[in-house]
Amino acid sequence: MKQKKSSKTPLENLSDFADSFTYFSKITKKLQGAYKELEKKFEDLNLKLEKTNNQLRQSLAEKDRISNYLNNILESINSGVLAVNKDGRITLFNRSAEEILGYRSFEVLGKDYLEILGKGLKIEKTPIHTLKTKALHLNEEKEVSTKSEKKIPLCFSTSLLTDADGNLLGAVETFFDLSRIKRLEDEISRVKTLAALGEMAATVAHEVRNPLGGISGFAAILEKDLKPFDPRQKWVKKIIEGVEILNRIVIDLLNYTKVVKLSPHKVNFIKFLEDTINFFQMDNLSKRGDVFIIKNFKKKVLECQIDPEQFRQVVLNLLRNSVQALPDGGKIEVTAQSSFSNKPEGEVILKIADWGVGMDQKTIKNLFTPFFTTKEGGTGLGLATVKKIVEAHRGKVQIKSELGKGTNVKISFPKAFVL
Repeated sequence: MKQKKSSKTPLENLSDFADSFTYFSKITKKLQGAYKELEKKFEDLNLKLEKTNNQLRQSLAEKDRISNYLNNILESINSGVLAVNKDGRITLFNRSAEEILGYRSFEVLGKDYLEILGKGLKIEKTPIHTLKTKALHLNEEKEVSTKSEKKIPLCFSTSLLTDADGNLLGAVETFFDLSRIKRLEDEISRVKTLAALGEMAATVAHEVRNPLGGISGFAAILEKDLKPFDPRQKWVKKIIEGVEILNRIVIDLLNYTKVVKLSPHKVNFIKFLEDTINFFQMDNLSKRGDVFIIKNFKKKVLECQIDPEQFRQVVLNLLRNSVQALPDGGKIEVTAQSSFSNKPEGEVILKIADWGVGMDQKTIKNLFTPFFTTKEGGTGLGLATVKKIVEAHRGKVQIKSELGKGTNVKISFPKAFVL
């Protein structure tokens, strides 16, 4: 079947085609314009997104910086800081808390406070009490057990932990170890007691000395009046011996109550010890062949500043105590060394050790208390005097002892001594 021919002429067809092409061009231009506009909006959105991302990154970096800064502060302060959440579980445990209580943070984080740190404590002394009652604690004291089960005194404070909107998150506890402060308080109390004893001793000593002189004088006259073989001579000698003992105690009392006035000068401490030990051996060990003194000196020269006359009393007292601790004989070891080689800012360390009868803890606790003694005929002023002289040299005395195992005395003092 034949198709019908178009009634339009070729010119009319061409005109229609031109119109269509023109219309298509207009549409294309509009689409191109819309695309460019869309492309520009897309670029603007990308720029805004990049800007927002940069701001977010800066905000996160600032947040991390502040967080790290606060963490560094928490880790740097000397007080222990811990936090618990609303369930009473530990969420924060800083470095000082680790050092004071002996636990590592990973051992306690996430654990129940009462199970780890609240053993043996009344709940009123914990941050859990603050969490439940909203009652805060400020600079209160409590005694806690460390990981090694050692009891230590703490000063602690608690407060509530909230967010920016005031919502409760948990509780915070800050604390610090009072052990050193307690020791200082005990030392101050001891010094006050010793000062009072010293004043009393000085008064008693002066009052006793005069009648002692009279008794000694009359006893001497009586001794002269009695014939050599008179049986009463032994009683007179007993009186004289008793007076001498009392006089020695009075002299010790007066020496103890005196303010230690030092005349320090440079000495070779090793030579000083050699001379002092030789004198002691001749004077105290001449009749004992069962006690031996071992001199452990690594160097021949150890220069320092001391008052030789005063410090000789220290060494002689300690050697005498060691000999008395060896009723069946034995050895005494004397060690002298420097903490910082030949540097003038170092310390001299003197150790005198014996392997004798030793002491129990009660005796050790009262060693430096005047008039405390476990020896028959002792005055209880020997070690008190030792401590006094060593402290006058800006030094300290440490004594470790155990019953049946002996005693170790350590004395340390600065090489360069300035009054």
